[in-house]
Amino acid sequence: MVKIKYRYIVGTHIMFYEIEMAKEHIQSIVNAVNEVENKENITVDLFFNLSEYFERVNTNQITHPQLKDKFNELVKMVEETGAAVNPTIYDDFDPISMVDYRRDLNYNGCKNHDYVIWGETDCLLPKEMFTTLESIKEYANSQDIHRYVTTFAVRKMWDDSWKPLEHVDFEDARFYELSEPEAFTEQSSIRYTMSIDEMNEINSRAKDIDVRITQQPQFDGSGLVLSCDLIKNGVNVPHCIFGHLVDDTSIMSSCKQIMGEAYIQFIVKNILKVHNRNNPKKRMYALEMLSDDKSEQKKKGEWFFKIKELVHANLGTFGKSQARFNTYKDFEKMIGRER
Repeated sequence: MVKIKYRYIVGTHIMFYEIEMAKEHIQSIVNAVNEVENKENITVDLFFNLSEYFERVNTNQITHPQLKDKFNELVKMVEETGAAVNPTIYDDFDPISMVDYRRDLNYNGCKNHDYVIWGETDCLLPKEMFTTLESIKEYANSQDIHRYVTTFAVRKMWDDSWKPLEHVDFEDARFYELSEPEAFTEQSSIRYTMSIDEMNEINSRAKDIDVRITQQPQFDGSGLVLSCDLIKNGVNVPHCIFGHLVDDTSIMSSCKQIMGEAYIQFIVKNILKVHNRNNPKKRMYALEMLSDDKSEQKKKGEWFFKIKELVHANLGTFGKSQARFNTYKDFEKMIGRER
């Protein structure tokens, strides 16, 4: 175990339909915490969202008390490590999304920590995370670099703009389309559901960390690491972004606008974090809000594509524009649910 100098907050927003998938994510956090001697330097913030604004709980399969019990089991897993845990259960109707949660996590978390880390229920964080970030911060401090992003390596992505972030073992791999069977069987594929043990085996090959630097923002939100000085400088998810999407793209835009040519992103090329986009446990116990259909909603509902249209319009006018931003009221009008 290592003793860390800096303070970290890891925050994860968990929708009720992600509760079964979240356990492996939490286990990856536990594994990382257990590499650290002074666990009091780590805070894990867990937000369990029972709002049925977007989708309804299938009470034929599970009750609200049972969902809360499952969440409390996850909290206990972290508590047993000795790290500080901030659990919240939200069960009002009004919408709070992962976007809202992450914005607030940044704003509040940057005050008393050195790093804010975005957890995600389909993401596995490497157990080497804290020791790696300690080394990066020591180097950054020595170079008088304090406002920056850190990203761990990813698997093979769909275009070359992601190549700087791809793990050294996967840079030359093929990208498999959804129509190809290998998309779901090859470790290099972002559609393959990788286990913690598989991730650990890949990361065990790294003898020394391989860190690169880019000055062009490029990342997805899972496992994103933000230095708190970057957030204190004003970088955050803009309030014009809502729903469950483009928090990562919008904070990239915020980085570009605020940091400009001073932007720094450290990329850990040989330590993998896993984003299991096709996790089979991804959507459970959910019913479509815009339908009377009682069958389980295994894919994103129609609401998602309607809100996506509004949010992307906001993102397109973010910055130097006089356009009015869309809001939840516009979404409710679009779906005929004005309040």
